[in-house]
Amino acid sequence: MLVTGATGLVGRALCAELARDGADFCVLSRDPARARALVPGAGSYHLWQPIERGRPWADLAERARAIVHLASPLTGSGRWTHARRQELYDACVIGTRGVVSALAEARSRPEVLVCASSVAYYAFDASGERLSAEDDTAGQDFLSRLAADWEAAAMHAEQFGVRTVVLRSSLVVAPEGALAQLRLAARLRMGGPVGPGSQRQPWIHVDDEVGLLRVALGDRRVSGPLNGVAPHGVSSAEFMETLRMLLGMPPGMAQPGWLLHSRFGSGAIAVTHGRGALPARALELGYEFRHARLEQALHSVLVA
Repeated sequence: MLVTGATGLVGRALCAELARDGADFCVLSRDPARARALVPGAGSYHLWQPIERGRPWADLAERARAIVHLASPLTGSGRWTHARRQELYDACVIGTRGVVSALAEARSRPEVLVCASSVAYYAFDASGERLSAEDDTAGQDFLSRLAADWEAAAMHAEQFGVRTVVLRSSLVVAPEGALAQLRLAARLRMGGPVGPGSQRQPWIHVDDEVGLLRVALGDRRVSGPLNGVAPHGVSSAEFMETLRMLLGMPPGMAQPGWLLHSRFGSGAIAVTHGRGALPARALELGYEFRHARLEQALHSVLVA
């Protein structure tokens, strides 16, 4: 198995499980030495160069039965300047084209490609009531168009006989990552609702994110989009309220939309506008979530 993005939160969790299972996997990273330290247990470590074509990619692809492409910068913050938008596009879309180009050049190809994506694919829902399934259409904002192009680049691998799955991930509940920032905000009495608060906040525990990756890799019934969300969704206000309760913190200062817009510009809509999603395909396949409800999921992380 070939894994990109292995040093990220989800990549490390996946590789740790693969190592425990004795699976044979290789890691691609921009810093192979750092990856070797952070992701032990891989058979080898290689330089990740997200270019569209290149024989080194093809040589690696020829030896792989599966590719998990998790390299993604969507968890970053900051204003959506033109340069930042181009950086996101290049990292997500151009990098994925590089993976698929390697498959096209390979003399023998892996059975499956699993590529990261995002629930940002779906349209915003002002009502906070819409829950999108995998067959719903894409939205029209920047992140939706980015996710659509990202997925289209990955799905091109099907033309070469490779079963392809795009995992539309949400906020991952884990000790690190976005939750660590929200936890700090709650402890600093700034953990109030992000205006308006009624917007949906899809989430998934890291154990189930890895579980769905394993399903995507091993179940030949799975192809196309797969929502990486827990079955019991909450609003943004409910998410922060549950987090504060488990931390024993009183209600925090609300963060109005105008304040976020002043800090992040148009990028603020990623948190002030909601996108609800359901794991329709996972449930249809019979996947049993280990952490289906938010309170239990957060508790498992906060007491770890």
